[in-house]
Amino acid sequence: MTAAPMPLRRDPVLVALGLVMLSAFVTAVADTGGRVIGAAIWPTLVTLCGVAAASGFRIRRNPHATVAERRMWGAVGIGTTTFLVSDAWQFGVYLRDPTGMAAAIGGPVYSVGIFAGTVCLVAALLAMPLGVATRPERVRFVLDAATVLAFAATLGCYFTVTAGAAGIAGAGRTISLLFGPAIYMVAVFALVKLLLMPVKPFNPLAGTLLSLSATIEGAATGFRPLLIAHGHIPWQQGATIIAVAALAAGTRVQHLQMRSGGARSPRPGRRPYSLLPYAAVVGTFLLLIGVLAVDGWQGATWIVVAGNAVSSALVLVRQVTAFADNARLLTQLDTKVAELHRTLTERDRLASELEHLAFHDALTGLANRALFQRHLDDHGGGRAVLLIDLDGFKPINDTYGHATGDAVLAVVALRLGAFAGPDDLVARLGGDEFALLSGAALTVAEAGARAADLAAEIELPMTVRGHDVRVGASVGVATGYDGQSGDALLHEADVAMYERKVSRAALRSTPSGRGSSR
Repeated sequence: MTAAPMPLRRDPVLVALGLVMLSAFVTAVADTGGRVIGAAIWPTLVTLCGVAAASGFRIRRNPHATVAERRMWGAVGIGTTTFLVSDAWQFGVYLRDPTGMAAAIGGPVYSVGIFAGTVCLVAALLAMPLGVATRPERVRFVLDAATVLAFAATLGCYFTVTAGAAGIAGAGRTISLLFGPAIYMVAVFALVKLLLMPVKPFNPLAGTLLSLSATIEGAATGFRPLLIAHGHIPWQQGATIIAVAALAAGTRVQHLQMRSGGARSPRPGRRPYSLLPYAAVVGTFLLLIGVLAVDGWQGATWIVVAGNAVSSALVLVRQVTAFADNARLLTQLDTKVAELHRTLTERDRLASELEHLAFHDALTGLANRALFQRHLDDHGGGRAVLLIDLDGFKPINDTYGHATGDAVLAVVALRLGAFAGPDDLVARLGGDEFALLSGAALTVAEAGARAADLAAEIELPMTVRGHDVRVGASVGVATGYDGQSGDALLHEADVAMYERKVSRAALRSTPSGRGSSR
């Protein structure tokens, strides 16, 4: 069961951390020469690291945390514990010699401890899943990160070389020159990954505080020789306190929100690109302009020129890669569009075939009863219907087989199609029954004449499958009127056809009608 969420601004630990950051900022800006901050920096850092370590380990034990989050925050706990030990050691150094340079800025053991803790944090960050699934996304991330790191390296190397390790002698000088830029670079890399990676192991507020911590600590460490050379040791000390306080606040915020079950707040949609590498390129050019304006051309200026060249080259490669990716995506899109067009064409073809099969007779290709009925319902009024039933078809079927009977039906269909006008509709209603719907209104006399001509056309001899056969046709005629239903018109034609068929049968049964094909 999660604890009830409490507003972060009412958390006493966060309030205390905010006051510590404000006090460190005010004292550093006052630039007291190290007397005020020097007396409080090390116990303050020990306390802050203790808060960060405790929060990190609590997050690791939180049942809501994922495996990646437990690994990340466990490493934060270990790294901040290492910082705590280093700060405690340095506090002892301060107590032994409060006036020495090592007491103010840290000695070799302190520098090694800070470096080890930072490596622990960065190693955990490196192990975090990047959250990019494709190779182009990974390439873009690497190029963007490299561009920002090139700017950071240019900035750090220039000020380290120009400022040297003023005021630091012996082993402390070596440690400062080796570990200072290294800590600065890994801190910058941590910040870059925090900003660029799409999936982050913390909520937005905690991420902001951690990014602030990485930025301030990286700048304080990278510019430490410059600050010492110009006598601004309190600035470096104040920046360190603020950075560690921000780290402690970030871990505390994450712990509180995960404890209340609110760690995974919805994240806004991400842009498909980052402005960070472009800002880094602008930064290298501004640095070059500033160096030339303040110090003129000197040997160290080549560092800034080289940084500009590397940053520009990386952005150029990034753009060329983006163009190649865009071209590849456009090619894939064209292929998908072509495939979709083929699929739609095939779908339309199949739909047309299915519609044809649904409304046409498979044997003759004529319209079937459903299509004829539809046209009759839509256009029956005022038109004429000729309903045809074949006479003498059953004996052909019985004598020569169904294949011959089907062939006879196909010939009759061809004759009907040739007889019909361009606007007429001819259909096979089923068996040996056909129908014709005139394309225009016909009088009774005109419809009767067409029926007689149609019957004569059908009764012409035909040869199918090697057999000479003939069939007759009983044609029923009905002429519709406006407003008459299609069913009524078809029924009228059916009655007329039946009467015609009975009449023809009676005619054939009389002595004078025997032997007649009709």
